[in-house]
Amino acid sequence: MAKTGQPAWAKRILKLLEQAKAKDPNFERFGAHSHQYKLSAPAGEEMIQEFEKQQGIRLPEEYRDFLMSVGNGGAGPYYGLYGLKTQEKELGDSHGSRIYHVQEEPVIYPKMSDEDWDKAADQEGRRKGEKVYPYAGVLPIGSQGCTLMTGLMLSGPYRGQVVYYDEDYCGKPFFVREKGFLSWYERWLREVIAGYNDEEAGFGMNVDGNPKQLMELYEQTEDSEEKIEIIDSYYKFETLPGKQKTYFKQVCAQESDMEVRMRLIKMMARFHVPGMTKEIEKLWEYGAYAEAVSIITYEGTREVKEAWYEKIFDILPKLHGDGFRDACHTFSAMKDHPNVHAGRLKEALLREDLDRNDRIVLFHSIRNLKGKEEVLDYFMDYLSTEEYPTLLIYAVWCTEGVKNRQLQELYVKLLDKYRTHENARFDYKGSQMVLRGGGCMGASRPEGQLTSNLMRQFDYFGLDYRGAWKLLMDGARWKEWKQQNGFLHNFN
Repeated sequence: MAKTGQPAWAKRILKLLEQAKAKDPNFERFGAHSHQYKLSAPAGEEMIQEFEKQQGIRLPEEYRDFLMSVGNGGAGPYYGLYGLKTQEKELGDSHGSRIYHVQEEPVIYPKMSDEDWDKAADQEGRRKGEKVYPYAGVLPIGSQGCTLMTGLMLSGPYRGQVVYYDEDYCGKPFFVREKGFLSWYERWLREVIAGYNDEEAGFGMNVDGNPKQLMELYEQTEDSEEKIEIIDSYYKFETLPGKQKTYFKQVCAQESDMEVRMRLIKMMARFHVPGMTKEIEKLWEYGAYAEAVSIITYEGTREVKEAWYEKIFDILPKLHGDGFRDACHTFSAMKDHPNVHAGRLKEALLREDLDRNDRIVLFHSIRNLKGKEEVLDYFMDYLSTEEYPTLLIYAVWCTEGVKNRQLQELYVKLLDKYRTHENARFDYKGSQMVLRGGGCMGASRPEGQLTSNLMRQFDYFGLDYRGAWKLLMDGARWKEWKQQNGFLHNFN
């Protein structure tokens, strides 16, 4: 892939890429199976200029240089980097055009307040059919899975900076700390080579550095927010060296900020530093339930969870946000215990103060528990009324394995509604593509994923994955299948 006159920085990146591939030969890191540490051939100047002319933009220089000197898409964080052709599709098809207006000035920026993000995303305006583009001035450069994306700022004060965002607008965007594309990309290669864990925290979401460097940064700051960012960055390591264990145990005992202290206890419990579980009782006495639950969830031992799960059930109505979600994770971890079952979360399902993320985690927890029939009446009503596809995906997962004819009829009704949605059609095309090894592209868009998960409830209609998609997209065959299986109602 090397080319004549290749600059030294490009040669360095390609050398690091080879080392990363050698570190992960079985493609075990998240997304590695998708790109397999391979880059497409570099794009020529003419190809890049044509893309820029077509979109009416000028690519940030570092990204432009990468395309021309290293590769036109392929190996990269998460599921890899898009090439120019894929970007054309993202920007030009009906899906992309609803989101990206690359020629306009950006409206997002680092560490937006909740109020400013709500204003930019304008959920109420979108409900009314108004045109809202919170991701104006963002170029999509890769997928992180589902609706999570990696983008590049095209203009404004943050031009050239990488940003993570959700195409469903479920949360504020996150700007990585690196100011340019190349430093972000090289950091990914370094962390792959070092064997850092990017699944727990997500690559690029934390502070760069090894355990010693992060400890030195912590020693130099008095800012609580910065301390928390550094503490949370330790989750990318597989182990915590002894020097850092000793240091953080000492600073924890002297820390007066309860939030910082909680994060320290939680982090050290994660690495099994002796004495951390005793701190749970102190936090519980303070009424810091969310903090205590967080430590119980991430401490990692069965014994601790078994000692505390009943108390967590008792205070569950008081928990919100991270505390509520951590409690749900604890219940999932205790799924084999006789006293932990779906029925005990029925009151939580009826809460009206849960946001989408809370409800998704709650659904995920129930999916793992026994006794799902105890909450079937809730999900029968929910599947009949919910309009948000991502939530419906998790609700369908919750009812997996429950044998109920009325539930199956609801599945058919949902298939009738979503099988021909434009995003389901997009994923249908991917299902018909034969990839290397004989596989095919799975569903990647919410409506397609929902359709795919509903298909699974009928064992793909006795067909393979591709065949089931074909049946769904053929109106006559789909009607015939419904008649043969006793689903006579026309839900269209």
